[in-house]
Amino acid sequence: MKAVVFKEPYKVRYEEVERPSDPQAGEAIVRVKACGLCGSDLHPYRGSEAGLRAGTVCGHEFAGTVEEVGAGVELVPGERVAASFTTACGTCWFCTHSLSSRCDNAQLFGWIDETNEGIHGGQAQFVRVPHADGTLMRLPKDVSFEEGVLLGDILSTGYFCAKNALTMLADSNIPPAQLSVAVIGCGPVGLCAVASARMLGFGQIFAIDRVQSRVDTAVKLGAQSQGYETANDGRGVDAVLEVVGAYEALKLSFEIVRMGGVVSSVGVHAHDKGFPVSPGQCYDKNVTFKSGRCPARSLMSEVSQLVKTTDVVRHIISHRVPLAAAAEMYEQFEAQKDGILKVVFDPWA
Repeated sequence: MKAVVFKEPYKVRYEEVERPSDPQAGEAIVRVKACGLCGSDLHPYRGSEAGLRAGTVCGHEFAGTVEEVGAGVELVPGERVAASFTTACGTCWFCTHSLSSRCDNAQLFGWIDETNEGIHGGQAQFVRVPHADGTLMRLPKDVSFEEGVLLGDILSTGYFCAKNALTMLADSNIPPAQLSVAVIGCGPVGLCAVASARMLGFGQIFAIDRVQSRVDTAVKLGAQSQGYETANDGRGVDAVLEVVGAYEALKLSFEIVRMGGVVSSVGVHAHDKGFPVSPGQCYDKNVTFKSGRCPARSLMSEVSQLVKTTDVVRHIISHRVPLAAAAEMYEQFEAQKDGILKVVFDPWA
């Protein structure tokens, strides 16, 4: 089969690899109909996240149809499915308490380390899925494969970020329509956070990004391009959604949030700069900090409503290309060329 394979930093290749077959107990083989290029794919691509074994099939966003199943799997061949970006057994304590991202058996698709531990990813024509019944969600008839790709990662992550902020503000007894939130980083996850904040009822949503075109897109989804400095009569915004994963973005979050506010962070901080504020500074501002990897599989069914009630997908996907164009798309995405925002690959084009 054809797949995108990691070679070394700044080098991936579209090439022939062995097709997964003979699914074992609990496994499924999925025929991939659509797969995505995620911002976190750039961490090993840039070399900022070390340890990925050369020869690993990349990618953790995919949707398709069940091709084969192993013993004990309830899914049947032909069913339309989407995967969460990490596997989930569905039965451990974390999976049964809405924290599938910390499943006892969680593995990130597209990550095999230098000791050969891990699983291949979904930027391929076929992918092996461990814990298939826990990891794969049956797609509703009115949800496309493209939308399924986004459900398994960025839509769930943006929603998780916004929902965390709203939950942490519940004790303030302020109606959501009177709450303000700033979204720092208006890439794909940030735009999903904007759409989620709007769906959850936040009254004011401010978009912050260095790239004006991304701010413009956020405005189309219901955000404001300026004014966060004067929110709450200058006290600061009630919440900040930080989705960049950069030291500077997190530092800004603590600067613009009001006293007693919430910083909700889902950015992957693949740096060694540490934390931008001290415990004393948090204490003096009564700030609540909420962070962590999104439990996508726990949220996918809930988040599917976001797909049905907003036009976020239309605004996010900027490039639909054959999987054979992956190396070029990685280069463009890394360099932020030509208005690239979200790439969805067709493995069969």
